[in-house]
Amino acid sequence: MTSGAPARDRVLVTGIGIESCAGGTPQELWDALSAGRPAISALELEQPLPCQVGGVVRGFDPREHMSVQQTRRTSRFQQLFFAAAMKARADAELRTAPGAVYAGTGGGGLDETARLVTTLRRSGWQQMNRLGLLRLLPNQAAGLVAQELDVTGPVITLSTACAASTDAIGAGMRAVRDGTADVVLVGGVESWLDVPALASFALVDALSRRPAAEAAAASRPFDRDRDGMVPAEGAAVLVLESERSALRRGAEVYGEVLGAASGCDAHHPLAPRADGAIAARTIRMACADAGLGTDAVDLVSAHGTSTPLNDRAETAAVKLAFGSHARHLAITAPKSVIGHACGASGVLESVGALLAIREKYVPPTANLDNPDPDCDLDYTPLVGRPAAINVCVKQNFGFGGHNSAVVFGAA
Repeated sequence: MTSGAPARDRVLVTGIGIESCAGGTPQELWDALSAGRPAISALELEQPLPCQVGGVVRGFDPREHMSVQQTRRTSRFQQLFFAAAMKARADAELRTAPGAVYAGTGGGGLDETARLVTTLRRSGWQQMNRLGLLRLLPNQAAGLVAQELDVTGPVITLSTACAASTDAIGAGMRAVRDGTADVVLVGGVESWLDVPALASFALVDALSRRPAAEAAAASRPFDRDRDGMVPAEGAAVLVLESERSALRRGAEVYGEVLGAASGCDAHHPLAPRADGAIAARTIRMACADAGLGTDAVDLVSAHGTSTPLNDRAETAAVKLAFGSHARHLAITAPKSVIGHACGASGVLESVGALLAIREKYVPPTANLDNPDPDCDLDYTPLVGRPAAINVCVKQNFGFGGHNSAVVFGAA
């Protein structure tokens, strides 16, 4: 008689839906990432701020995905997530309800909160939007999807800042792997291109101050001349499915979620640990969860915020996590192209990671004209290249010290 842990079900990605500043399809996103073509543009704000550029989802019409009544009752972050979820469901050709929804967001309806406060001050509380509460609560994006698709299992919203949707992928992976559900939706959303949110980040010197005329050059991770992150909005949803379910349906498979892990620096509300020690531990734990050594990793999709502190700390973390193998890794920084979508960044960048594995191509880090001497790894400056990619680590770190990493494998 033998003993041991039960066999774990493989977790496959069988559907993708996105709304991003680079486009509304995975192919449009990949075209921008693989070409190193920034999708950053000038912001149109009600009042001037030091931050003048961002990644805006343009041409988005929620009525293409929801009813007029739903559109009227919801805020932009809910609409973006709903649209991405409906696209993912259609892409996977799902005919039955998913077993769970795991969503990540940093701020939820921050913009709606600002509108309510403005109305309160100008006109009094009785003039506030009666449904304002539902429009601002972070959990309502996932709840709206659950109502539409009749999801009666866990519907959980994680709010771990910029690591939120990466954590959501990990949570969904465990649900499928452990047999809690055959099919789950995982994703993230952020819509924070409003004055109060941007002003708050500007006050802590987190945002780039490059002028609108230099929008395409503003996000420059690991570059000596970087001056802060470039804000972006967007949403993405993945369908995670057990191998037995995917085989039964004959589903198309984009890739496999091999492992995931999370941790916390427990160091500072805004600044990462300079030595990258906990981030490195999280990366190693994710690889161990995948049953792999760190030397099995071919590509790292970096958090790469384009802030002075994060990029140096992340470089230190990669060196600690991978040891001598760090010098042989291909690394790409998607935020150089699509900006920083906070709670949605992990899942949007995960779409890029999955497509990089499928296409066997390392997307470049745009605007990396003058590498910072302290960021001395192979960040694939300016020009991408073909490569044999079978395993990719997607890592994201957030304010509050949150660290999260997911390991993806080839289909």
